[in-house]
Order: sequence, then C-alpha cells, then structure tokens
Amino acid sequence: TLIRAILWRIFWELGINVTAIFNEPLKQYYEADVIMDLSGDGLCPPQSKGYWYSLSKVLFKLANLISIAIALILKKKVFLYSISVGNLSLLAPLAKVILNNVTLIAVRDYASLEYLRKIGVTKPVIYFVPDAAFSIKLPRKAFKNRDTPVFGFNLSTEAVQHLHGFKIQHFVRIMCSLIDYLSENLGAKILLIPFSLGGPFRHDDDRILLGELLKNIVRKNVSIVRGNSLSSIIDAISECDILVTMRMHPAIISLLYGTPPLILSHSPKFHGLMELIGLKDLLCDPTQINHESLKEKFLYIWENRCEIRSHIEMKIDFLTSLSLKGLERMALMLREVIKA
Repeated sequence: TLIRAILWRIFWELGINVTAIFNEPLKQYYEADVIMDLSGDGLCPPQSKGYWYSLSKVLFKLANLISIAIALILKKKVFLYSISVGNLSLLAPLAKVILNNVTLIAVRDYASLEYLRKIGVTKPVIYFVPDAAFSIKLPRKAFKNRDTPVFGFNLSTEAVQHLHGFKIQHFVRIMCSLIDYLSENLGAKILLIPFSLGGPFRHDDDRILLGELLKNIVRKNVSIVRGNSLSSIIDAISECDILVTMRMHPAIISLLYGTPPLILSHSPKFHGLMELIGLKDLLCDPTQINHESLKEKFLYIWENRCEIRSHIEMKIDFLTSLSLKGLERMALMLREVIKA
C-alpha cells in the first residue's frame, strides 16, 4: 500500500493521474477529505515484560506511523485526536518528520504534550483535551449504602499475558483469591465485565480470562455480563461501587459515574488519566499485583469511598466540559479544512 501511494505521488507530480493502481484501502483514503486517527495509544507503547511483545508493539507503532504517512503522501489533511504519545525510542526521528506534517494533534494527557515538544513536533496545531470518552453523557448515579456492595472486574487477557508477564493461571489465582476475600469478608456481589469482545488475535477477547476466573472462584455470588452491546457494558459498570479494570475507557466510564476505579496499569496512558483526576494512588503497577497488595489497595478505596467519590465529582464536570470544548474546536477546524 505504501509503495502504491509513493508511485501515485510520483506520477501526480508529473501531472499523471494513476489511481488505477490503488487497492481498496488507498481508494478509501483518496476519496476522503480528511483522515482522522483515533488510535488512542497507537503512538504510546505499553510497558511490556515480554521481549517479543515489545518488538511487536514497535512494529505496530511503525505501522501506525506508516498509515499516517500514506495519508500525507496522498496529500490529505490528517487529524490525530484524543491520543497519547510517548516512548517511541528508535521511531522518534521518523515520528518527528511525519507528525510535523499533520494538521492537528489533540493529546489526552500533559505528558504527551511534553513528549511532542521534546522530540521537536511543533508545526501542527497541538493542544490538550481530555479523552473524548469524557464527553459521553451519562445519568448521575445516586450512591446508596446497601448490605451487598457490587464490585466489578474488567480484566484483559492481552494485558496479563504480554504486558504484565504473568502466566494466565497465576494471575487467575491472584484474582480469585481477591474475589473470594471480598465476597466472604464484605459480602460483595462480583460482576465480571468484558469490554473487548474480540479482534484479530485470540487475546483480544476479555471473556477468555473472565471465563477462567468464573471456573476457579470458590464463592458463588459471582456472575459474568453476557450482553455484547456497549449499553449492557455501561449498565454493568453503573452498578458497581468499585471497578477493577485494565482498560482505559471502562475506567473513564467508571469515573463519569463517580465510581472509584482500581486500575491495574500497564501503560503511561493510565498515569496521564489519573493525574488529570488527581487520584494516582488508585493505580497498581505490575509489582503490586499480588494478593496482599491488591487487598490493601482495594480496602483503602473501600474505606475511603465517600471521600474519593466526592473528589471525582468535584473534578469530572470540568473534564467533561474540556472534552466537549476540544471536540468543538476540532469540528471547527474540520469545517475550515473542508471549505479550503
């Protein structure tokens, strides 16, 4: 695809239109007025414990940069919206060249702003805006003191296998021991909430890991959310008093409801998110993923849940407002670019 795009550009410079060489992806690029990159962490490699996974992630970042370059070669305006950028290492010089030729970069954390400045990306319109998911309008949640608290677990097969470097069964034992403890000592109901339901790789499906938990948990007041619609997932998160998650957007949905998330982090994007909300102590890094550390962190959140909820509610309206303003600014630029 890249070679076809380069050939088209060479002939275009000579005044010859050779769109006949386009494959289907290039046709879609060519027919677009603007190319919008919404890859999120497509330019922010996660912190992996595995050599081969780290290598594959570099290749994925390279592929993302090439997809942007193809759009530029075809003389398209490119917007990168709601993204994180960082730790590109050997790809940083290439990223500088490519990103300096896009039209807009809207980053979702301040660390990404600093990283772009550090590698010399200065030519596009660049601004900070909270993740676009903050603009989702969700009803206010009224918290009640109930006899049976509800705790959600949204866990990622990919994050466990490749990012944290755990064997699945070892991680399952840790989570099952935590769930059994919460169920027995706090009388909690546990919801296992899949968010990613599949993709090009088997590990993209959260239900694989959650299914293993369900088979190994001793206590019986545990259920898995079976619906495959976004609304069923959001409804399940809204039921939770605390959400244990390894994914960005479930964490944001939890925050929008005022529900404290306990984030098992594997990427700088989570640090950027919780820095915005002012609750970095709700992050668990890989060294803390053991029964005692997780139990201690969870009980801290549970015992301080009212104060944490108040803190979230104090911050969330401002972040939502910023997110909406960022979308409005991007939409205004889109209109200007299309008119030009």
